[in-house]
Amino acid sequence: MFVIVAAVCVGLGLDIVGLVAGAVAGLVVWLTAWRGATRFVLRALGARPGGEEELARAENLVDGLCATMGVEPPEIYIIDEWSRQALALGRKSGAAVIVVTSGLLNSLDPVCLEGVLAHELVHVKRADIAPATMAAAMVLPVASLLPVSGLVHALAGRGREFRTDRLAVAVTRFPPGLRDALVVMAEGPAPRVPSALARRGVSRTTRWLWTVALPETPGGDVMRRELVDELDAPAVRVATLAEW
Repeated sequence: MFVIVAAVCVGLGLDIVGLVAGAVAGLVVWLTAWRGATRFVLRALGARPGGEEELARAENLVDGLCATMGVEPPEIYIIDEWSRQALALGRKSGAAVIVVTSGLLNSLDPVCLEGVLAHELVHVKRADIAPATMAAAMVLPVASLLPVSGLVHALAGRGREFRTDRLAVAVTRFPPGLRDALVVMAEGPAPRVPSALARRGVSRTTRWLWTVALPETPGGDVMRRELVDELDAPAVRVATLAEW
């Protein structure tokens, strides 16, 4: 936006005005994106606010973890999706959202679910949700046309999930809980049409932002050998948690 406005003004012979106008326009666009990024990504995911009854167990665990971690409890949104996934979005603690699939809530026991929720709350506490959310919001419009998975991963921070596992189990003091959760999530069903998570753009954009990376292709295996050299790969994290 800055470049476009500045170029137009310079073309009209208004060099200084062009620079100022470009800076102002760029700032306005950035602030608008910053404030609306979470809502935009939530809509793309097809997430909805969870009901009191369906979230009773998750909210109880989140409240206990937040009290331990000193984090303000985030809102919890649900995606009606049979795959087992979770991620955290937002600009900061106090304006954060945890998104879980209905498949996750229905498949994990309390110990495993606590491990996953602790993992997502660590993201909130470390404030790494902001770059991840902004990266997703900025590339979603072009993600169906371009291979943006690696870009979002880099902007969010490579090694982000691996480091978060270590901090999460320091909170729960039970590494097997998170390890078993990752195995169940990775071995669970992959998103299928008409789920928003099965759309090319959404899958590419959010692939490395979930607790367990989405498969590159529908029905793909996220535990396959080719991902061993990737620190955030589920296979690497599961093996590491088994040693802690």
